[in-house]
Amino acid sequence: RAGLLNVSVEGMMALGAISGFLAAFWSGSPIVAFAVAIVVGTIAGLIFGFLTVVRGADQIVTGIVFNLLALGLASFLYQSLFASALAVPQLQFTTAPLALPWLSTLPIVGRALFTQSPVVYLAYLLVPIFWVVLETSRWGLNVRAVGENPEAVDSAGINVWRIRLQAIGVGGAMAGLGGATIAVAQVGAYVDGMIAGRGFIVLAIVVFGGWNPWRVALAALLFGAADALQLRLQVSGVALPNQLLQGLPYLLTIIVVAFVARGAG
Repeated sequence: RAGLLNVSVEGMMALGAISGFLAAFWSGSPIVAFAVAIVVGTIAGLIFGFLTVVRGADQIVTGIVFNLLALGLASFLYQSLFASALAVPQLQFTTAPLALPWLSTLPIVGRALFTQSPVVYLAYLLVPIFWVVLETSRWGLNVRAVGENPEAVDSAGINVWRIRLQAIGVGGAMAGLGGATIAVAQVGAYVDGMIAGRGFIVLAIVVFGGWNPWRVALAALLFGAADALQLRLQVSGVALPNQLLQGLPYLLTIIVVAFVARGAG
């Protein structure tokens, strides 16, 4: 909404995953892990913002290079710290699913949506918060104005750079939280490549959701359902190649991008 295309979400999620895992491994606290991942993601977002907003670097090229650097840095940190380990280091805890009364018993969607890690419920809560901030607050108005007509905003005396840096910082924080959620809340370990293209799927989700928090949340649930479906199909022994099933979310991404591109044309 602020006029930035954050292609580096993949790398920011990887940094969030490794930093969250290391914080959890050393502190034993998931809260500390998520907090550290948010800080690391914010710093990563501000670095991306500095390069693209302040220095005027191309957003696409910068995002691709940032992804390569971040993924390599995450792998380097992990290998440097745990290369001599005989087994993959595991966290002694994972954030256990919390079933919400009444809601978790709803047919079809109850268990899928309301028997989750507490951090997932935080994500649910963030959807209306971001919608209210973007649509009703002065800062949200500035963000939308900066994305739509930065020249007019600048002529009104509002610092376009500051607004965009703030926006990309928030986006980086959320990417870091997402990466830590995978490592800390779901897997309980860090593995190279565990983000597995989810950062690029995020871009498709945001475009498909029209930059509206509610529609983006629905799109995220759609892609999440596709990912869960391919896991369920593999377990059920469906007579299809595993590679085809694993590629189901990415196939859906291609279809969505093609559909959106056609609609935009």
